[in-house]
Amino acid sequence: MEPQNRRPGIRRLYRKTFLFHFRNLRWALGRNNTFLCYQVDREEERDSTPCHPPLGLHLPHPQVFQETRLHAELCFLYWLHDYPLQFPDQHLQITWFISWSPCSDCAQQVASFLASHSNLSLTIYAARLYYYWNHSYQEGLRALQREGARVEIMSLREFEHCWENFVYPYDGRPFRPWKNLIRNYHLQVKKLQKILP
Repeated sequence: MEPQNRRPGIRRLYRKTFLFHFRNLRWALGRNNTFLCYQVDREEERDSTPCHPPLGLHLPHPQVFQETRLHAELCFLYWLHDYPLQFPDQHLQITWFISWSPCSDCAQQVASFLASHSNLSLTIYAARLYYYWNHSYQEGLRALQREGARVEIMSLREFEHCWENFVYPYDGRPFRPWKNLIRNYHLQVKKLQKILP
């Protein structure tokens, strides 16, 4: 059974799924999926308003998509692909909340997509860095930065935002931080600062 949502057409994560996959552990064993929650805002004349496509979706990774296994980031690009071309005068601000930072291949493809779509801005909030010690993964994050993407680590604020907007059921109960969330956030930030000066 699919979780219901306040906004039609938007899937939500179950609480247990969110708490398991987005937990910012130092060593996240057994978390072999990437979940991507997103928000898209259209900026027109100094006004940021929600647009179609819808504001949220969760794409499990790997996702079976047209008989091809695609990572969550590529599923998103496939889904968004024609929108910037149909509306070239609209600037879209895309925000991802993602359980793992992109792999090197996905990062390079997202960077190429951004390079060819000047009316898009992307901010990525990652719960954890994926293979942060691997040079090709580091270079993928740098490629994203070169194309104007902001890559950040999810702080308590972003976890709370996801809890309120992307988790089912949201019944008004506040997000309860797990042990070491803040400490692990600072460790991830230090790792990212070494990669992206």
